[in-house]
Amino acid sequence: MAPATIIVAEIGRVDYRFDPEQDYVVVDIETTGAWSNGDRITEIGAVKVRNHKVVDEWHTLLNPQRPIPAKIVQLTGITNEMVRDAPVFANVAESFMEFMGDGIFVAHNVNFDYGFIAYEYERLERRFRFPKLCTCAGMRRRYPGHKSYGLGKLCEIYGIELENHHRALCDARASVHLLNLINRKRHEEVAQAAEAA
Repeated sequence: MAPATIIVAEIGRVDYRFDPEQDYVVVDIETTGAWSNGDRITEIGAVKVRNHKVVDEWHTLLNPQRPIPAKIVQLTGITNEMVRDAPVFANVAESFMEFMGDGIFVAHNVNFDYGFIAYEYERLERRFRFPKLCTCAGMRRRYPGHKSYGLGKLCEIYGIELENHHRALCDARASVHLLNLINRKRHEEVAQAAEAA
C-alpha cells in the first residue's frame, strides 16, 4: 500500500471584483398566485444589464392554462382576456433561455421568480440553473435602516420611476436601478478596502 500523500492547502482572501462584461438578467414575473407547484406564470419581463447599462429587454404575456383569480386581476391588471391568445410557457422556453445566456438571474425576492421559472422548465423536463442575486437582500445589506424593502417602497425612497407596478417589465426595469445601486456600493467597498490595505 502506497504511503498517503499530504497536501497542504491554504485559503487565500477573495476580493469581489465587478466584472463590467458580466450580464445580469433582471427578471420579474406575474402569476395566478403564490405557489409555484400549483399556480402559473401570466407574464415575464426581463432586462439585460451590462456594466450598469441596459442592453436588451425581453417580455411576454403567457397563457397560464387556468383562470386568473379576481384579486390577482385587481393587483396586476392582467385579465383572462389578455392572456387567452398568449403563448404557453413551452412556446417561449427556448427564447427565454437564449436571452438568459450566461447571465446572473436577478430579481426582487429572487427565490419567488426563480422558483416559478425553474418549475416551468421542470415541467418540460429541462434544467434551469443560473447563479442568483436578490435585489431585496442586497438592498437590506448595503442600504440598511428602511422600514420596508418592498419594491414600491424602495422606488419611492430612491426616486425610481415605477409607473405600472405589478406589471412584469415595469417592475424589472425598476429592479435594474436597485441592482445598479447595489453594484456601485459593492464597487465602492472594494475600492475603500484596497485603499486601506
